[in-house]
Amino acid sequence: MVRVLIAVIALLTVLLAAGQIPPGKPLICLNASEAGLEGSPPMLAGFVVGRGGQEPVQLYVNGTVINVVGIWDANSTKPQIQNITVLPPAIKGLICFQPGDPVPARVARGLYLEVESRGRRYGVTIINATDDPAAPPALPLEYLPRDIEVIRGRVVARREIREVGGPPAGMSRVEAVQMIQPSQSLFRDFSGSIVASFKLNYTDNHVLNLYGSGEACVRGRFILPNGTGWFTLAFTPATRADVYGGAYYLYLTIRASIYDVDTGRLLASMTLGDNGIVQIPNQPRPWFLITVDLSQWTTLTKRIELTICKPSGIYVYGRYIIDAVVYAAVPARSYAEPFALESPGRGTLVKPPTGTSQLYNGTYLAIPGFTPPPGYALGSARASVVIRTCSPSAPSSVSIYWGPLYIGAVSRIQGVDGCYYYVVTPADFRGGFDVAIRSSLYLGGALHAVYIGPFNNDVYNTGLRIDQLRVEGLYRPEMNARSSIVFSRAAAYWGYITLSSFITVYTYQRDVPIIAYGSKVDIKFSATGASYTTPDLIIAVQKYDGMLHCGKISFVVRAYSNGQPVTLKFGRATGVYQQGGNLNPDWVDLFVDFISNLLDETKNAVSQSVLKVVSWVSFTIGVVQAASFVSIDRLETQDGGVLYTVSMGSLAPGAIVIEGGSLSPQLLTLRPIEFRIERIQMSCADSVYSFGDYWIYLDPMVSSHSSQNIHIFRTFTCGKQEIGELSPLTCSPSIYG
Repeated sequence: MVRVLIAVIALLTVLLAAGQIPPGKPLICLNASEAGLEGSPPMLAGFVVGRGGQEPVQLYVNGTVINVVGIWDANSTKPQIQNITVLPPAIKGLICFQPGDPVPARVARGLYLEVESRGRRYGVTIINATDDPAAPPALPLEYLPRDIEVIRGRVVARREIREVGGPPAGMSRVEAVQMIQPSQSLFRDFSGSIVASFKLNYTDNHVLNLYGSGEACVRGRFILPNGTGWFTLAFTPATRADVYGGAYYLYLTIRASIYDVDTGRLLASMTLGDNGIVQIPNQPRPWFLITVDLSQWTTLTKRIELTICKPSGIYVYGRYIIDAVVYAAVPARSYAEPFALESPGRGTLVKPPTGTSQLYNGTYLAIPGFTPPPGYALGSARASVVIRTCSPSAPSSVSIYWGPLYIGAVSRIQGVDGCYYYVVTPADFRGGFDVAIRSSLYLGGALHAVYIGPFNNDVYNTGLRIDQLRVEGLYRPEMNARSSIVFSRAAAYWGYITLSSFITVYTYQRDVPIIAYGSKVDIKFSATGASYTTPDLIIAVQKYDGMLHCGKISFVVRAYSNGQPVTLKFGRATGVYQQGGNLNPDWVDLFVDFISNLLDETKNAVSQSVLKVVSWVSFTIGVVQAASFVSIDRLETQDGGVLYTVSMGSLAPGAIVIEGGSLSPQLLTLRPIEFRIERIQMSCADSVYSFGDYWIYLDPMVSSHSSQNIHIFRTFTCGKQEIGELSPLTCSPSIYG
């Protein structure tokens, strides 16, 4: 009997390792020309109908390979040119999808394709990826999971859908906010959809130990506000199976129980996947998405109880690592906050050493990407990109990619200096940036680099300068209503920017870099209750992997009310955070949580190519050290501003939190207040980088309270939204991990 059991275990282990347990639905591929999609932009997404409902489906199209050089490596004599697969500017070749029933999905507009393959008919409804936040954008075919069956199909019916039946069930039409210029009224009267993205305690790189055929589970509970008709469980690349014999998939049972928060009534209990089993690729590339349709209960506040198990009956020895983000689009009212993101590289001149520029011919420049905050307001992205070259052979246009996603192309313009500029204005490519931001939030915020090019040998030989690379927009620090009770307990008003600078000094005689500097700076205003006019300023400084800090950072803060300047005075004193120190721990914890990478393992999984760091570097309270080589000075300027100067020695720790103290505008009455951060300078070696200006608004709207349970979570500062057992009215790292 024991020998038979061992043989069965061995056979199942071999089958799992070989991927021979049948993988569910095959992938059907069509000729893009037959589908009428050849030559279309690749900004596509899809829905299929099945099992009595409809759900988003991942589309795949033929990708294209580009050569890229990382900006940190750009002036080296021996650059590392890498091949990256991205979506093409126009679709050609194949388009593939996992099929549904031969029924069109209920969408406002799209293209329904009915396909025949192996004697059966299937259907897929294709939409513009900017039209619905539930639908993931298409990916290159090279991202396909291993060992998935691919079959050819032919189109037997094709139908345009235009405003028939309204938006798909459970999927609200995107409410876009056209952000021309931030204003107080926009923040107070905000109305639109925000993209929620958060983790649970047991979906945050959690280890599920497996022994034999028994069931092993993790659980989590969270609440979604009314108006939310779906959520997606997005498994990140940190999800993996470390099991005996290896495996192509993680075999999981995922159950979701839906409760009405107000009555406590169980609304539904569902098991996801085909035949009760969900097969997660080992490892997802770049994600694996499961969407749960809650459209029957859109108007209710819902408690979701989630269970993720390795089911009984499948023999596995080793461990599963579960890393997943809960993603949803939530309708929001009454307020929003601005954010501004500057990528490293501004002011950088790419001009390879003499005789090496031919190595770069036809390559794209890879620049570290942005990390949009969870709670991003759909439709609010504004991009500003300016690239300059004085080469007479500058290409007539260049393409912009954000990771594998094609954002668009921009034509050159000639300046008065005779040089050529590639300029992305704030309104350009709004939809493309929206989709890229949404995609990043499937991973909790991690993003690939921005690729711009291709540039020819003459451009690199003449020199290429990055004058601007910036994205700004609106976000909500929590996905629930403004009446949240947490506003009476912690920071109620938020404003946030992030920017970076770096420089690498090379010695061409030895063909190796001798020293590199690079710092990322995050500046945040926070205030509570009636004290919104005297905000706290918190600064975080992180150095990039393998680099030294830029030695000095300085900036000026000014205040305005109704467009008129207001004199600023010092409030509470400044200080540098040290573990065990005397700074206000609530402020520090909240801020460190906010800027932390929500998923360190995913950062490692998705960001290891091209550049050392393309997103947040890991930054947690555990790695903040005593900053004995850091100092901060404040000076009240003659024109009513406050000058901050942060100085760092070569031995300063990699992650630093600085409390900038409070600022006190000299106001006679309680009025709306606007702050501007200007004249930002970062000194790296012998170079000085300049940034600015950035507006940060604090809203004087009076906080109100609500007794509804939905209003007790601080989703976007914890990084996790979960119903706490100890004290559900607070959100701290000690409770929520």
